[in-house]
Amino acid sequence: MIVIPGPASKKLGEAIAVKLGVRANPVEHRLFPDGESYLRLPTGVDGETVVLVQTTAPDPDRKTLQLLIMARTAKDLGAARIIACVPYLAYMRQDKRFLEGEALSLGVILGLMEAAGVDDLIVVDAHSASSLREMEAGHRVKVHNLSAVPLLAEYVKKHGYDGAYSLSPDVGAIHLAEAAGKVLRGRHGYFEKSRDRRTGEIEMKVKDLDVDGVNAVVFDDIISSGGTTARAIEGLKRQGAAKVATACVHALFMPGAEERIEAAGSDLIVSTDTVQSKHGKVTVAGLIADYVKTL
Repeated sequence: MIVIPGPASKKLGEAIAVKLGVRANPVEHRLFPDGESYLRLPTGVDGETVVLVQTTAPDPDRKTLQLLIMARTAKDLGAARIIACVPYLAYMRQDKRFLEGEALSLGVILGLMEAAGVDDLIVVDAHSASSLREMEAGHRVKVHNLSAVPLLAEYVKKHGYDGAYSLSPDVGAIHLAEAAGKVLRGRHGYFEKSRDRRTGEIEMKVKDLDVDGVNAVVFDDIISSGGTTARAIEGLKRQGAAKVATACVHALFMPGAEERIEAAGSDLIVSTDTVQSKHGKVTVAGLIADYVKTL
């Protein structure tokens, strides 16, 4: 087995290699003056199982293309099997056609993975596991969706949130709050959210919850602008929550997101290292490595 960390996940790839007991072989990479990526696999892969580690944020288009080039190159050079570990898979949220003519971008990505020679695709907390399964059915690539929510819950539990109320910002993410609640040994629930399909504007209905004097944690898979999270925090604070933590798997954190969350009253912000962030205190290296061993 050969582990090759891509340009976007050198540190995480090296940590996964350590967990697997093999040496990491980071891809050689540079950018040409026109912005194109130069990539070279640093070691022979003929007849080997190759584990590529490459997240796809920030700059999803470039990071995704780099991953595809790495996979196709490994296949061309004789790799027997290619396992793509993509902790954050870009375009996961473009999995349904709400307006006529919209692209099902997630399906396009899976098709490109297949064409590049990927045999197994490991992702962490896909935005919609059901949509991913539906699209996987039409492709040869086997998709494995892991969850880092229990790891996040363990982290906040050790930082003063044992027994806390676990909240998801909408019903679609209630499974995250349920999983976290089992670790925190507290209750869980959700607020109601709707989004304008054309403008992207979000409206949140804050339900009455029994959180007065109780610590709470807002769990989400992805935080981008921070608007949804901020509204959830404000709703919990208005209902008397003592302390509110923010925990997400993928911290995309567009400009202003962190400030928005802090201004809403978040007492703690933590994420995993699927995407590089100063809040990435929880690593998914062990989670991924342990699963790779089963393949």
